[in-house]
Amino acid sequence: MTKTIEQLWNGNLEPIAHSRVNNPEIKHLTKLIQRNHENLKENLNEKLGEMLENYSECKNEYLALTNEQAFCNGFCLGMRIAAEALIGAEEIT
Repeated sequence: MTKTIEQLWNGNLEPIAHSRVNNPEIKHLTKLIQRNHENLKENLNEKLGEMLENYSECKNEYLALTNEQAFCNGFCLGMRIAAEALIGAEEIT
């Protein structure tokens, strides 16, 4: 993975920072997830609460890794399309 893609993914180049802020559906779902997680946590005994936290941490790590990979795959696919377009343009001219 290139450094530019890593910086883009980590939000150092901005696009990722705006994806969650400007999407009302994501904002709404994030609030629902947080509220439901808190409700569950409050109503579970200590052992089940700990299990919920372990599950949540594992799920969040999994989502971060799969989202990063999907982002990188999509970026590489876009670059392949752009490269093919450039090669095709050279053949036309």
